Parts: sequence; C-alpha cells; structure tokens
Amino acid sequence: MARILLAFALVVPLLAGCADDTTDDATVEPPGDPVPAAWEPAWGDPASAAVRPGASLGGYCTFNFLYTGHGPDGEAAAFIGTAGHCTEAIGERVEVPGSGEVGTVVYDSDVAPGADAAVDFALVRLDPAAVGSAHPSMLGHDGPSGAIDAADLAVGDPVGIHGYGVVFGDQEATRDRSGVLVDWDERLYRIDMPAVNGDSGSPILHLATGKALGIVSHYGLAAVPPSTDEGPLVPFILEELAKAGFDVQVANA
Repeated sequence: MARILLAFALVVPLLAGCADDTTDDATVEPPGDPVPAAWEPAWGDPASAAVRPGASLGGYCTFNFLYTGHGPDGEAAAFIGTAGHCTEAIGERVEVPGSGEVGTVVYDSDVAPGADAAVDFALVRLDPAAVGSAHPSMLGHDGPSGAIDAADLAVGDPVGIHGYGVVFGDQEATRDRSGVLVDWDERLYRIDMPAVNGDSGSPILHLATGKALGIVSHYGLAAVPPSTDEGPLVPFILEELAKAGFDVQVANA
C-alpha cells in the first residue's frame, strides 16, 4: 500500500505540470499585430469639388488621379498627381485656380534619388483642409476604378483624358478628348490622341474598364511605332513611388 501511495504522489505533479506547460505545443501561436482599419478621406461633393482628376494647375499643366495611403512618415494622407516637369522642387506649394493653395509637393521624379526618369511624375500631398474640396471622380468620365492591369490592354483600346492643353483647354467642350492605345511595355504606354502642351499630367482613363491607365507626359514621335503621346503607366508610377517610401493606391471614384 505504501508503494502505491508513493507512485501516486510522484505521478500527480507530473500530470499537473503537463497541463500547465504549452511552450512545446506547436499549435499555439502568439497573437499577431492587429490589422489597421483602412483609411478613407472625407471627400467633398463631386458636383463642386475643385481638386480632382483633370483639374487645372492654372493653364500650364493638369492634375491626374487622386491617391490615398501613407508617405514615408507613415501618416495616412490624400495625394494628387501631375507630371514631374510641372513642378520644380520638393516642398513647393501648389495652387488650384479659384481655390488657392491645396498642397505640397512631396515627390518629384526629377529630383528623387534613384528615380527612373521615364516616370515623369510629381505627387502633391493635400492639406487636410483641401480634402473636403477634393473628389476622386475624373472630370468628363466615369472612373477611375483602380489601376489598369496590363492583361486588360489590347491595341486599339479607346482611352480618354480631360486636360488643359493649349487651345483645347480654352473651352469645356474640348477638354474631354479620346484616342486609341497603340503600344505599351512594362513602363510606358503609346497612344494616338490630340494632346498638347498644357495637357501634361492629365489623367488617361482606359474607357473599356474605367481604370487609371497613365498620365500625359510627352510626345511619342521618337517611339516605335511613332505616336502622338507617350508616358508612364499607372502601375509603373506606383512602383516608383513605393521605392521612395510611398505606400499609395489610386482613389476610386
């Protein structure tokens, strides 16, 4: 009887220890970091928004798409783009006619270290007060609904812009224009469309899908095949921004 009691006294502590020890249990994982909630700006009324895709910078260039996400400082913010050759320096204040200053240039491919010169893109961080005067819907078109995927493209696809090019930008009726996709690669598109000086930075919408395709940058007469316009695709723009620490995406209309 003494031997039975001794064995029982030795087994019980071992069982108790096993019940409390989970360090060797491969199925037990520490809780992960909570997933942050998606940040959505409080956009203004699209019927009266002055800051939006296709808005004028004052007659010499045009804004393209709105973007949301985080800059290198990690803070959530709203941004709008234009062509890199339309701005001069990081920290430059940017105005919208009739609305005054709306934001600050935080990225310019002309001065960004390691930037691919072909991207020709500038990003303006909107002032908090300007977000209520902004809306991501493109002037004259339905969209955008995200960024284009190269798999969605085909030669001859119709595209559209809204821009303030010389002469074309003088009248509302000629600010909306359309063209066709001629060619593209992993960085650049080539299209035939009436776009001229002043349209630089304009948003190019893929009309079949409503997705953001690219921005107006420069003439494509030296391209093969030649085209009236050539510039960066939106996925290429987003890749270059990511290299500079901007985790952003196209804001949907």
